Amino acid sequence: MAAHAAAQQRDSAAPHGTREQPESQGPPEQQDQAGNQVQAGHHDETEQQDRTEHRDTRDRLIDAISAHGPISARALAEMFGLTSAAVRRHLSALEADGVIEEHDVPVHQRGRGRPSKSFVLSASAHEDLGSEYDDLAMLALDELARRGGGEALTHLACARVAPWEEDLSARVGELEEAGEEVSRARRVEILADILTERGYAATVRPVTVTIPASGGSGRPRTVETAQLVQGHCPIQDVAARHPELCEAETTAIGRMAGAPVQRLATLAGGAHACTTHIPLTEGNTPR
Repeated sequence: MAAHAAAQQRDSAAPHGTREQPESQGPPEQQDQAGNQVQAGHHDETEQQDRTEHRDTRDRLIDAISAHGPISARALAEMFGLTSAAVRRHLSALEADGVIEEHDVPVHQRGRGRPSKSFVLSASAHEDLGSEYDDLAMLALDELARRGGGEALTHLACARVAPWEEDLSARVGELEEAGEEVSRARRVEILADILTERGYAATVRPVTVTIPASGGSGRPRTVETAQLVQGHCPIQDVAARHPELCEAETTAIGRMAGAPVQRLATLAGGAHACTTHIPLTEGNTPR
């Protein structure tokens, strides 16, 4: 009786027409796009599954276009058992991302009526799929070393960096013609720009070096230097096997900077970046 009376008292204390709701024992509910009540956890799992299926379909379409292109949306739909509308949505997204492009059908191959669109992979997509350029370059250098020896490799390595020097000389010449006095520090900055344009992700980091006075007397000397840091190396794997490439690069950097430089580390040698020490004031590179 006491328990029954307590329950009646709680019901009478609630506003008219309402009752206390039991505590929720599960995740909150929310509506999906169709207006149905679904649990939040289940909704997240469904979204994740949809994204996975979307990526899988996208990857399968890319593989099919690579193997069978030029190919139409209708042919792709038949191949995968999808609707033409669904395939066209995927193709529109791939085309917007620059993965595929429309293929122009030669006039003599077109039938009557409006020709259907056909698609092929874009040039950038072919690059993303990988290539054997590195393997071919390695094979070529190995064969060059076998037939011509170290001298032939050194000649090739120097020829590779010669355009850098030509580019720097042209840019410095333009600045000097405009009346600018190009300092060594400015030359190094221009060199970093040239290397970055060629894929080396180069930066210049100023460093101040204090040189103790000789013989323990007098004042120490301060030298302004810089570190040319290359965060990426497009030929890293090849250079790891043929260090002549790095050696020619270092020598060229010294000529372009107009200073005796010192290579501190290389990506090919296992470091996180290629680092070259360059003195910006006159004198030898501090050791």
